[in-house]
Amino acid sequence: MLEVERIDEEPVLLHIGEHGFACEEETGYATIPKEFLKGFRLSDIPDGIGIKPVERIEGHTIHIANDVVLTQFISGSASATVEEMFRRKFWDGETGLSPYVTALGQAIHEAEDIGETDFQDDGDYIFLHYEVKFNEDIDIQEAIRSVDTAIERVQKRADQLVTRRRDGLLGIFDRGSFESDLTHALSGRQPVALIMADIDHFKPVNDTFGHQIGDEVLRSVANILMSKCDGRNVVPYRYGGEELSMILVGEATTKATTVAESVRADVERLRFDGQSDLRVTISLGIATAPNVQRNGTELVKHADAALYRAKEEGRNRVRSDE
Repeated sequence: MLEVERIDEEPVLLHIGEHGFACEEETGYATIPKEFLKGFRLSDIPDGIGIKPVERIEGHTIHIANDVVLTQFISGSASATVEEMFRRKFWDGETGLSPYVTALGQAIHEAEDIGETDFQDDGDYIFLHYEVKFNEDIDIQEAIRSVDTAIERVQKRADQLVTRRRDGLLGIFDRGSFESDLTHALSGRQPVALIMADIDHFKPVNDTFGHQIGDEVLRSVANILMSKCDGRNVVPYRYGGEELSMILVGEATTKATTVAESVRADVERLRFDGQSDLRVTISLGIATAPNVQRNGTELVKHADAALYRAKEEGRNRVRSDE
């Protein structure tokens, strides 16, 4: 049983059997080695107390894997607050600290059942807090494992985001970024829509007007894709050559057809200075998971099939795999 010793109603010790663990004066948090938390559930955490599970305590040294605070399961929910702390002068990552923290924030935003709760930057230290929710009264050890997995997932995604590369000509993300982002999107439970787009008769554009104009056409179309995107749930890519793509995640997938049709209409309206005879159109194909199994290769295959059908039916149109 977890019992709290209080002085003047303030918690000072959390007792687990014969062992007592001090509660922090301001927060009420108790730092406890994981081995002492076996056999307890989240609902066993006393009211007003937060538990900081650590690997072990040796004298004045605390060995910690992740800085986490668990709260009591009450009224159908509990939470684990995670703190990420960085100090600028000690940062030795391959990328700058600011881009990494931005990527970490986006990874948290993308994750299911996780939300950012606080961000502080005093010019030397950066603190980022986020919360993992629990809707079941599970064993504390199981909750710790779940939080560790969530942290690992967020950090892995942040590493992917910070290493994304943009196409040098178009400014949108490249094929490698597309592959990693699609794999990540499909690894979750949220719906995913993929739009594959191909500029119609692009080779004759290069042959007739020259490659500089062809590059201008590509950039203009890419800019239209970017105008439809929010950088998080709707993201554009250069898949290869004149073929472009967009990944939509979560609620954004319901707008896939609307977004694709908007792209098509905007491309059709494009005009180019000094090239009055140049008209450009685009064909687009859409595939959605879970309509298609959550596999990147299959999703691309189905979106490509829909794109091919749009081409076969006369180009300058949107078709879905449904």
